Amino acid sequence: ALHRKHAMNKETRPNTYNRILDAALKLFNEESERNTTTNHIASHLGISPGNLYYHFRNKDEIILQLHRRYSSTMMAQIREADAPQNLSDVAAYLDGIFATMWDYRFLFSDTNALLSRNAELLGDYNEFTRAKASPVVLRYLEYLAATDILQADKEDLQNLALNMWIITKYWFDLHGSVRRSGKLPEDTKRLGVLRNLSLLKPYIHPDHRAEFAAITAKLKA
Repeated sequence: ALHRKHAMNKETRPNTYNRILDAALKLFNEESERNTTTNHIASHLGISPGNLYYHFRNKDEIILQLHRRYSSTMMAQIREADAPQNLSDVAAYLDGIFATMWDYRFLFSDTNALLSRNAELLGDYNEFTRAKASPVVLRYLEYLAATDILQADKEDLQNLALNMWIITKYWFDLHGSVRRSGKLPEDTKRLGVLRNLSLLKPYIHPDHRAEFAAITAKLKA
């Protein structure tokens, strides 16, 4: 029994590979990726740099694996989302998207700089947005139009999907530069949801405008 208990503890204890990823994510988010080195990560964990390099060649490989963890989490969230029945569902959907992004916010604080120095990350990023995320978001908007929550034709919906992706992709970067306060404030998520909802406003069916106004007023409060 004691042997079995020891084996279970060993299996459930986070392995060094995942501990490195968890620590890197925490430091990248709180101290910025630019200011965090592999030595900082190793020191934070109380392991040797050599132990870290046994698992990851360099910092860019850690970032790549964190992006893969993020994209996997985000795709599961998007795919599992129920079809929206009302605008409250839309707001909750957007809130979930920004909550996940907040957990990996360093990826969106200086996106272009990260992508420009890591070809493999750029490939992963483009594949995620083009082939995985964008079609699912477009289908979500098409459902809103089919149920008359939105009044929009096919071209409108395609433009909306693209514009919402652009806003979402750069929101953390933009909001951080405007605030100039170093660390991103928690209200970045709420304001990102509001910014996306503002794109939908011109297309809201008249029967749903009062509901839309109530939801946005609550978010602004």
